Amino acid sequence: MGGRVWVVGVAMLLALGVCHPERSEGSAAQAPMLAGKIPRFARDDIGVARDDVSAKRPPDWLRLAREIHAETNAVRRDPAGYAAHLRRMLPRFDGKVLERPGRPHLRTEEGPDAVREAIAALERRQPMGALHLSMGLSAAAADHVRDQGPVGGFEHRGTDGSSPAGRSNRYGRWGGAMAENIAYGDNPAREVVIQLIIDDGVGDRGHRDNILDPKWKFEGVACGPHQEYGQMCVMDYAARYTDR
Repeated sequence: MGGRVWVVGVAMLLALGVCHPERSEGSAAQAPMLAGKIPRFARDDIGVARDDVSAKRPPDWLRLAREIHAETNAVRRDPAGYAAHLRRMLPRFDGKVLERPGRPHLRTEEGPDAVREAIAALERRQPMGALHLSMGLSAAAADHVRDQGPVGGFEHRGTDGSSPAGRSNRYGRWGGAMAENIAYGDNPAREVVIQLIIDDGVGDRGHRDNILDPKWKFEGVACGPHQEYGQMCVMDYAARYTDR
């Protein structure tokens, strides 16, 4: 098994990346890399956080990755119920600026309209199956974190030329289709998933579609340090995957 992927770009959460899939069978092949829109959501922090970031404990990257996986399954199991987390954001908007208690405020691109649109989209969705956590896909995601984090990269393609498909095939075999989201910035798991769902400034809402695509059965997640934005998390999805 195996296939091809289309990698469509990098956006900001502080920064999101999305890979749109193409269904295919056969051996893995490289696909064209296409430039993606980089919205401003969370890129322009304003104000000063009240807590001292330097005094925090070092992040537990494995725990964060597992929490992102759990949050992803929570929204898949009950999309309409998960919309309640987004509704709580609406009173915290001042124009297009989102206030976050204890953290820098965020200047968004679309403001609360994007949140309302995401809420409506979740309420229309039917529950879907939870994703199985794949050690092979997680190892592939970790490879990309180790590759891009130290150089402050924002690409789906690795510095060695690898694609999400190629990295995933290092540790197993995927089939049917696969995709990749990337999130950058010092955010807890729920905020990572919520902002991927809102997809502020991304017209096709591709990150949301990846999270809520019922054809995905497997997910791998890895997080680690990023030179420019402090943190990056890679989420790989596959319709079929067999760990080695």
